[in-house]
Amino acid sequence: MSECLRCHTPLPVDGRFCSNCGTPTGELAHVCTDPVEELQARLTRTLAGRYEIIRVLGRGGMAVVFLAQDLVLEREVAIKVLPPDMSLDTKLIPRFQQEAKTAAKLDHPNIIPIYRVESEAGLDYFVMKYVNGRTLEQVLENGPLPLPQARRVLREAALALGHAHRRRIVHRDVKPANIMLEEADGRVVLTDFGISKAGHDASQLTGTGTIIGTPHYMAPEQAKGAALDGRADQYALAIVGHQILTGKLPFDGSAHSILYKQVFEPPPPMLELRPDTPSDLSRALERALSKDPEHRFPTMEEFAAAVSGERAGTATVVSGPVKLPTKAPDGPETKSKPGTTNRPILLAFGVAAAGIAMAAWIGLRHFEPRSSVPAVANQVGQPANPPAPPSSLATPGQIEAPARLTTRRERHPLRSLVPSEMEGAAADPARPNLRAAKRDSAPLMVASEPWGMLYIDNVEIGPTPVADYRLSPGTYHLRLEQEGYRTKTETIVVSGPNPIRRRYHLEPTE
Repeated sequence: MSECLRCHTPLPVDGRFCSNCGTPTGELAHVCTDPVEELQARLTRTLAGRYEIIRVLGRGGMAVVFLAQDLVLEREVAIKVLPPDMSLDTKLIPRFQQEAKTAAKLDHPNIIPIYRVESEAGLDYFVMKYVNGRTLEQVLENGPLPLPQARRVLREAALALGHAHRRRIVHRDVKPANIMLEEADGRVVLTDFGISKAGHDASQLTGTGTIIGTPHYMAPEQAKGAALDGRADQYALAIVGHQILTGKLPFDGSAHSILYKQVFEPPPPMLELRPDTPSDLSRALERALSKDPEHRFPTMEEFAAAVSGERAGTATVVSGPVKLPTKAPDGPETKSKPGTTNRPILLAFGVAAAGIAMAAWIGLRHFEPRSSVPAVANQVGQPANPPAPPSSLATPGQIEAPARLTTRRERHPLRSLVPSEMEGAAADPARPNLRAAKRDSAPLMVASEPWGMLYIDNVEIGPTPVADYRLSPGTYHLRLEQEGYRTKTETIVVSGPNPIRRRYHLEPTE
């Protein structure tokens, strides 16, 4: 005997409507009833008193997402529900539950938090944070992203995936529909961690050998049905990078032709489709799109550094030899004839330099200090000390510091010295001892449970954990914030190079 789709009352064989709620049965049920409306009504009855279902947020091939109000904690949440017909797959549901519970353990600012994973009244669902924003798929309807925004999206998504990979969780369904941008600050939030893995693992191939998934973003090893690791997510994110920069997918066509291209054909060159793409970004995406996983970046953190323009690790800047110009500023181009050299020019430069040095030495010889008492200005306002000689023999205080671009960290006086400055200090003994200043700074390490946003003197540093952030000697005010938790503050004093370690436990607000 069948039962009513709405209230599960047993139905008579010849009945056309439920005797309890009047819902049409049989063929009329398929004609008159919307499956999503039925699912919403069923979920409303199941969660009555705990959640108030407001409306449908979205639907996909695997689940439906509803916006709901948590009546206990008085906050908006999103509830993702598997359709009841999927519960017939005895392998899918246990995997879904296990993977959702694993994903709920992820704690990262760019991963949507999962609050509860439940299975009751024939429904399998999980409750997660409601993100007020749009999916990257919706954003791309307006065309490619600006380069700074594209870099930020790729970097934050890569760091979120790296956090999951370190906990042995592979997303397996990275695509614009699973990447959200918060309305408030544009922060990237990844969704569907682990759930898509459960669905793909349950039946990687159909009976006819067709691969289940999204062919446009599949790594070659995934298209071949081979074992996967985090580098498959890296490949998929590189496809997303190609799409957000050019507005086009690198491979298109039928499902089978796309899978063939993923395995055997290289993607179209990025610079041909968007010539203003920086070379470092183009090279990073090209490496991540390698057919062989071994040729991609070993970790998502390295991929994140590459696409964001950051330099991974320390580097030594070696200056090349100074070359004489081959073209005069306002004159015709001068070329050396075969067999000739620039020795006369070099000799002239050497004689001029020697003359300047001799003149400076003679001037210094004529200056004889008459007293050890500091000199003062005379009555007519002339300086008692002579002006510095107009040559390269300037004092350290007269050297002008090189101009640099200002980054978020460089707005705060905690920035450690860049390698080029270190090399300059070593090469020129007249410059201030920048290496000594580097040694005087102290590395700051901050961790927290859960993660929080670290501020130093009201300047945003970034989410915890923060490692090896250099602090010069002085007093600093630390602040750690997280939504739903009490703010932690502390004042620290840096007086030497000893490391400063702080670990905080954030207390939830009631």
